[in-house]
Amino acid sequence: MFRRGDWALLVEEGGGFRTVVRAGGGRVQTARGYIVADQLVGLPHGGVVVSSIGVRLRALPATIFDVIEHRFKLGAQAVYPKDAVHIVRAAGLGPGSRVAEAGTGSGFLTAVLAWFVRPWGVVYSFDNRVSHMRVAARNLKTAGLGDYVELQLRDVVRSGFGRVRVDVVVLDMGDPWNALGHTWEVLGPGGRVVIFSTTAEHLAKSVSTLRSAGFVEISVEEVAVRYWKPVPGELRPETFGVVHTGWIISARRGW
Repeated sequence: MFRRGDWALLVEEGGGFRTVVRAGGGRVQTARGYIVADQLVGLPHGGVVVSSIGVRLRALPATIFDVIEHRFKLGAQAVYPKDAVHIVRAAGLGPGSRVAEAGTGSGFLTAVLAWFVRPWGVVYSFDNRVSHMRVAARNLKTAGLGDYVELQLRDVVRSGFGRVRVDVVVLDMGDPWNALGHTWEVLGPGGRVVIFSTTAEHLAKSVSTLRSAGFVEISVEEVAVRYWKPVPGELRPETFGVVHTGWIISARRGW
């Protein structure tokens, strides 16, 4: 059942409306009328709440991706969930991992990284824009992940990552190849670096710089997801979809 503070995904019965609210959060306005979120406390998973205009909504446990999709404010282009999850895999993250990330953006990827390294790990997230930091700080607080992230206003190309020492560096920035010298400094031998690149030109520059800088086990992957229409008698790929989002480059620091 839902406890006070839990996130709930509310799904309209017989319709397509979905939203996320926090149990015990008082009155919450939605496109289907307002919800009294206090009613969720003690409600079994799958239970029903009724909005002020009589719309019935099923309450399901929300995932971190549900919270990000429905509750985060975007101030910069966000990494797609499919890429975020693959970045976690390529980085080998788990509870206790120490991660340096540049740049923070709206905190979407930051939140995913923090979700996987908690409860003992930490994400040091760097960005050179104050506006991005403000949005990210609010989003991370909303998700309840602020305790696992240390935000720093810093241009890592010019100033590096400071005194941090980490297991993994994740670079989601315009010129990641220019940060690889500082990346080497904060990783131990065998430490991982993961780069998200959206253009072939940037991909080529990153791979070339990784090789010349002494990184090993370089890998380039593209994550493709093809959705199908889940209707009996009409099972086929969806007509429209996201064809390309970017490449995920991973490597290890040499000796």
